[in-house]
Amino acid sequence: MKVCEILTESLSKNEASKIISNFVKFAANELNLQNLPNINIQTDNKHSIEYKSFGGYGNKNINLTISNRHIMDCCRTLAHELVHYRQDINNELKPNSGEDGSPHENEANALAAVVMRKWGKLHPELFNQEAVE
Repeated sequence: MKVCEILTESLSKNEASKIISNFVKFAANELNLQNLPNINIQTDNKHSIEYKSFGGYGNKNINLTISNRHIMDCCRTLAHELVHYRQDINNELKPNSGEDGSPHENEANALAAVVMRKWGKLHPELFNQEAVE
């Protein structure tokens, strides 16, 4: 048993969904989003294994894998994909926007970090959680 397993409790998928719901409202406000995409929460790793990613955005849909991940990592991925959604509704995305190091990927990474710093300051207790079951 790891020390962190003794000190913290795992989050159930239901608890994680509540945190994610609150995070989406917070992030939408931070990113000035009036509407939200469909957010599909994956509870197994099949999607991540197939797409080699814990999240993805396309066609006004976000896919987010939460199983066996820390809740704050899930939120960071979600913030990143919400930035892509904002880029999409602002007609900024291009066919090569998803390439590593592209301006759109760099913006999504940077803005996700800003959102997460603010969220983390409001919810420091979330750093004590174990991974989602």
